[in-house]
Amino acid sequence: MFDRRDFLKTCSIGSSALALAAAGKLGFAAERANSYDTLVVVFLRGGMDALSLLSPGGSNPSRGDYETKRPSLKVPLTGTGAGLAIAGDQWRLHPRAPQLRDLYTGNKLAVVLGTGMPAPVTRSHFDAQLNMELGLAGQGNGVGWLARALASAGLPPSVTMPAVSAGSITATALLGSTESITLGSGADFRIDSGSWAWNMEPDFLGTAPAGARGIFSVLPELWTDSGTLEAAGRQTLDALSVVKPIDFDAYAPANGAVYPDTDFADRLKMLAQLIKRDVGLRIATIDLGGWDTHESQGSPVNSYDPFGNKVEELSRGLHAFFTDLNGSAANNYAATTSVVVMSEFGRRVRENDGGGTDHGYGSIMLALGGAVNGGQTYGTFGGLANAQLFEGADVQVTTDYRRVMSEALIRRLRNPNVYYAFPGYSGYAPLGVFQGSDLPPANFDQIFRNGFQA
Repeated sequence: MFDRRDFLKTCSIGSSALALAAAGKLGFAAERANSYDTLVVVFLRGGMDALSLLSPGGSNPSRGDYETKRPSLKVPLTGTGAGLAIAGDQWRLHPRAPQLRDLYTGNKLAVVLGTGMPAPVTRSHFDAQLNMELGLAGQGNGVGWLARALASAGLPPSVTMPAVSAGSITATALLGSTESITLGSGADFRIDSGSWAWNMEPDFLGTAPAGARGIFSVLPELWTDSGTLEAAGRQTLDALSVVKPIDFDAYAPANGAVYPDTDFADRLKMLAQLIKRDVGLRIATIDLGGWDTHESQGSPVNSYDPFGNKVEELSRGLHAFFTDLNGSAANNYAATTSVVVMSEFGRRVRENDGGGTDHGYGSIMLALGGAVNGGQTYGTFGGLANAQLFEGADVQVTTDYRRVMSEALIRRLRNPNVYYAFPGYSGYAPLGVFQGSDLPPANFDQIFRNGFQA
C-alpha cells in the first residue's frame, strides 16, 4: 500500500507539508463539533514545582510540614499572595492562577496528585523527560509513546493531519511517527522546497511577474496518470489548496477568548484553529519551559515572582484555549478536546539556600476539557512529614503518569492498545478523570495491522 502520507514522506516536497494528506472535511462551512477526539499534551519542561502551583490548604494535615520546610517560598493562607482554595481548602492553587481555579470550580479541570514515573528514579531532566516521552521504564529505542499510539490507532486513510508538534522542534513523544508534523505557526503551511521563484504567486508569496507559475501550479500537471503515486499526489495538492487560503493571523477567537501575547498562547491558538478546521487532529504536543527554579524562585508575597510569571502564562493560555473551544452544542469543540499537563518531576520539599528548590520526584498532572470529570482531585498524596518523603526529601510518586495517559487513550481516543504505547506497563485501572467507556486494554499486533489474513 502507498498512501498519501508515505507519498509526502518519500517525495519530500516540503517539511511542513509532510502530513497534509487528502482533501478531507476541510471546508469553510459553519463550524461544528468534530466526530473524533483530540488529545493535547502540554509538557512543562524544567521540573515544575508542584508544591507551589498546588500547595496544602488550611484543612490539609500536611500544611504544618509545608510551612516548616518552606519558610520563605510558601504560598500563604491569608494576606498578600494567599493561595486560591479548592477542594474544601485541602489545596490552594497559586494566586497567579485564578483562571485555573475558575476552570476547576466549573468542573472542567481536574488535578491528579503524586504523579510521575515510578521507576527508574532519576533527577536528571534529560533522562526523566526521555523516559516519560518514550513511555518506557528506562531509555528505549527512540520511538515516542504518542508515535506508538498513532501507529496503533487504526486511523482512516483520509485523515489529513493526525498529529502536530506545536513548536520549533519535534516532541520526543512523537519521534518515529510518519503521521505527525512539527509546526511553529500556521504560516508554515506551505511547500518550501525549490528556489524562491517556485514559491511565487499564485502559490504563496507576494506579487509575481505576469505569467509566472509556482510549484503549486505546476505540480498538478505531474500527476495526471491513474496510478497510486499520482493519486496520492493529487490528494496532497487538494489538501494544500484548502489549507493554503487560511489566514491564521486574522483568526478571531470565539466566546470572547483572549489569548495572551506569548509563544505558548500563540501555539494554543493555532491548535484551536486546526481543531475547528476539522483536519483530523488526534494528538498535539506543546511545550512550556522555564520551570527549573534552583534559585531566586520568587514568592507571591513579593513583587519578585518568576515562578508566578510562569504560572500566569500557563493559566491564562489554557483558559483562553478552553474558552475559545467551548461553544454551543453544535460547535462545542471543548467536548472533544482533552488537555493533559505534566512535567518530568517535581521539586524538593525543602527550599534551598539560594531561594529556590532542587530537583525532586513526585509532581501533579492537570486534565482539562469538556469530557473531564473536573472539580476533583485524584490519586493520593503521600504527605510531607519526614518519614513520608521519598528518600527523606521528595514527594512520593503514588500515581504512575501512564495510568492517566492510558485512560485518555482508551476513554477519549478509543485506542485500547495502551500496552503497546507503554511497553512494560500493565494493570490498566482508570482513575475516572475522563468521561467515556472503557475498552479491554491490549497490545498491538503489528503483523496483522495492515489486514493480513492467515
